[in-house]
Amino acid sequence: MRSAVLVSILLVGIAGPATADSTTASLGATSIRGYKETVKTTTEGTKLRNKVRVLGGAPRNVEIQYSSDGSLWVTRKTRVTDEVGTLRFVVKVKPDRNRWRLNVPATPSYQGATSATKTYAVQLKETVSPTVPIPAITASQIEQSKLYARTYMLQTYGWGDDQWFALEQLWTRESGWNHLAKNPTSGATGIPQALPGDKMASAGADWLTNPQTQIRWGLSYIKGRYGTPLGAWAHFEDKNWY
Repeated sequence: MRSAVLVSILLVGIAGPATADSTTASLGATSIRGYKETVKTTTEGTKLRNKVRVLGGAPRNVEIQYSSDGSLWVTRKTRVTDEVGTLRFVVKVKPDRNRWRLNVPATPSYQGATSATKTYAVQLKETVSPTVPIPAITASQIEQSKLYARTYMLQTYGWGDDQWFALEQLWTRESGWNHLAKNPTSGATGIPQALPGDKMASAGADWLTNPQTQIRWGLSYIKGRYGTPLGAWAHFEDKNWY
């Protein structure tokens, strides 16, 4: 009698519960149609209309996400498809929101899915007189400044990716990371748009031409006034200045 019970227990143990892989495999597939990978040029503030269809369960929640660097994604809004999976939505592009994608979270019955990414080269609206153009700088110079800022803020203040995301957005909106930028109306200068510009002399005599000097001053200013780049960015979003 004991041996029969023991055999029964062993057989149950061998069969075991369903594995995670087998559970996943049993879920219905999900796909997104109508949202293809593209690269386009547009102007800041342009509203772009989209129509997609989610195949695999309906209605489904769809997260509309943006990024400025392709690695950190923010869900701007969540929408629900209609009963056949169709979704219409509008995105408003900005320099700090130039990559867009869709994410469909998994449900108990269907797998999740992520769409391709649409990338926009966003041209800023004209804000200064065309007779006083901002000197052009190269994309390489901008990337070097961003790399220096990200490294310096981590080593000096211990600020990580969340703070970097806020800082990149902030200075993209202020100056496009152009260390030669100067507002002809207010006189705000450089990457952080210091006002007046010569305040940055406290970080170095070459404040007018050296992006690294401007970055050091700008981060010190943010630390002293707002505590962190996230604090400065929140103020900018509310007041349109920091």
